[in-house]
Amino acid sequence: MWDLEPESTQEVGVNRAGAYKRLSMHDPHAAVDSSETSGENGTRMKLAYKDEQDMADFASRIDDAAVCFYPAESDVAHRFLESIRSGGLSQRERPDFEDPAASLLLEAMVVDDHPRPGKKDKTRAREGSVLRELKEVGLNVHPDVKVFASVSSGLPTDQDHNYRAYVDQFTRTVLNHASKAEAYRAERPGYDLGFLVFDESTAYFESLGAFGPPGMGRPHLWFADSAFVDVMTHSRADCVLWLTPYKSMREADSGEFQLPTMTIIDVALLSRKEHLIYDARRMVSSEK
Repeated sequence: MWDLEPESTQEVGVNRAGAYKRLSMHDPHAAVDSSETSGENGTRMKLAYKDEQDMADFASRIDDAAVCFYPAESDVAHRFLESIRSGGLSQRERPDFEDPAASLLLEAMVVDDHPRPGKKDKTRAREGSVLRELKEVGLNVHPDVKVFASVSSGLPTDQDHNYRAYVDQFTRTVLNHASKAEAYRAERPGYDLGFLVFDESTAYFESLGAFGPPGMGRPHLWFADSAFVDVMTHSRADCVLWLTPYKSMREADSGEFQLPTMTIIDVALLSRKEHLIYDARRMVSSEK
């Protein structure tokens, strides 16, 4: 499993996050669109990771080394991990999945960090344009092949990937599903409820601001960020499985700064832990 710290599960991880490091910028994978488009002869091109089953399948393939438990390992966290890996989840109408043998329910959702001035996401608009171009040239793709649209919105980084937009969208999305939690639980009384969050955001770091050297920053541990933790404590879920496939960060001197691909959060344990506070004014995306 991904170590929050070398010795026990908590303190060194917070110390690690508290240290400012010299970080280098990079180009991460782009997000993907939620629709489908057609290739030659009407072949449907399936876009990756917007279908709930694709998200669950992706989670099932994540290695132990890229899995993090926060704030600690627990029985319910391991039950959800075992369920998603074992293939015991079956799709249903509401919520998205159930595992009767393990008495678990799982609801999937997608978040990102794109600002939406005028309620329009320019990255999504550009992805749609590229996919239409692929359709027009008659790209012949097997129906089972997942298609990624790696695009640039053409916006400056802080207008394309923005920490405040990230917090706002996470809050809006999770609390929207939280409002339906009682209905989800009524479907299967006695089952534990999990939220599967597919997060398309980039990695962030807290810069030193105008008075610090360029590139120095404190890496953002999203799952321990008090702004996100507060939302999860109001989610009415028992567990959050947080997928972050596009977060990547490099230290200028020593190479990649390791970040988990899946963080499994036992919501009931969050109140027992002090979390990290970041200054939103100094949060910077690691994308170029």
